[in-house]
Amino acid sequence: MFDTVFNFLNSNPPSDETIEFVEHLINSAQNFAFYNKLPQNIKDDLESGNLDIQAFLKLLLFENGFNFGNLPKGLIPFHRYGNFIVNPFQEHILQGVAISGDKSKFHFTINQVFEKQIHESVRILKEITGIDFKHEFSVQNPASDAIAFDENLNPVSESDGKPITRPAGHGALLANLNSIDSDLVFIRNIDNIQHQKSAFHSITTRKALAGVLLKIRESVFEILSGIETGSNQSEKINQLNSEFQLHFPTEKIGDQNFIRDFFNRPIRICGMVKNEGQPGGGPFWVIDSTGQLRRQIVEKSQIANDPQQLGMIIKSTHFNPVEIVCSIKNVEGKNFNLENFKNEDLYFIVHKTHQGKPIQYVEEPGLWNGGMEKWITLFYEIESDCFSPVKTVIDLLKPMHREI
Repeated sequence: MFDTVFNFLNSNPPSDETIEFVEHLINSAQNFAFYNKLPQNIKDDLESGNLDIQAFLKLLLFENGFNFGNLPKGLIPFHRYGNFIVNPFQEHILQGVAISGDKSKFHFTINQVFEKQIHESVRILKEITGIDFKHEFSVQNPASDAIAFDENLNPVSESDGKPITRPAGHGALLANLNSIDSDLVFIRNIDNIQHQKSAFHSITTRKALAGVLLKIRESVFEILSGIETGSNQSEKINQLNSEFQLHFPTEKIGDQNFIRDFFNRPIRICGMVKNEGQPGGGPFWVIDSTGQLRRQIVEKSQIANDPQQLGMIIKSTHFNPVEIVCSIKNVEGKNFNLENFKNEDLYFIVHKTHQGKPIQYVEEPGLWNGGMEKWITLFYEIESDCFSPVKTVIDLLKPMHREI
């Protein structure tokens, strides 16, 4: 969020683009939620135009100030409600409660270094609002970290001989999802949250997606229960196939083993916004290794370096899922082992640098790519105002994050 501010402090001279960014930040300071936290003398200097720019930026970024440059995005003040400011952890709870009531349970995957601060911000919210909710934290398992290799595929080590490792991407979080005991799970990125004045549409959209999930799951469970009693499920399968375009092969309509395998899977409903130029993948029909046509999220890095193939993703109409609602229990009410429904072959090879030298390492199959490849999947178009990511601090000036 603050990379450009760091560049301003560390560049001599800073670029015109960096200067323009910092000017925008300073001139709009009163519109940020963190303005409430500024000392009065800084506010006075902003008002009078006598601000010490270097000192102000260091106050925002470093440990002897607000430390925004080192905090996880979830602890940055995002929204303001009068004199009260909230961070994304708190905002997700407020809006999650609006969906499923004050008995909601929230699961955050976090950097363990900041667990105490995150827990404290959640405690403050509970104390101020009186809302009764449960929350829990998990961390990405360090055992899933990937070893880095050089261009010749030799392991790369630090000066002390310790191998260099990197987190293995969001696909490694499948294990965290696998440990959750819940009937429905709503998945969102920490920065995709709106100010309460702009959140109604997002909240109602998530309720609608959950409703679709419950509808299709009820039909799937009826079919799975029916085949165990030996009753003919062809009519229900045809109806479900027609309504949701599941591409169930008609020649398998009497094959109970195939029916059981086809439907006995976790289910996800993906809310997709229109592609407006964001980097990333999108929704596609994909023929899997068994010849079955399934809906999949495909990243650009998964597309062959072929003009026709690349053209497909360039022309894609929708973006990666910004809302995912999941059912991870089977017809008996027991959790699926989600590891059984991922495609291990859809890993990513990532190229980075370490101390100026090129390294490469393997990331796990993406959580909503290969990690969920064998799930029952539906895509639904949702409005773009359900997607309000914050990549830089300036994004907090957009209407979806503003009080007025």
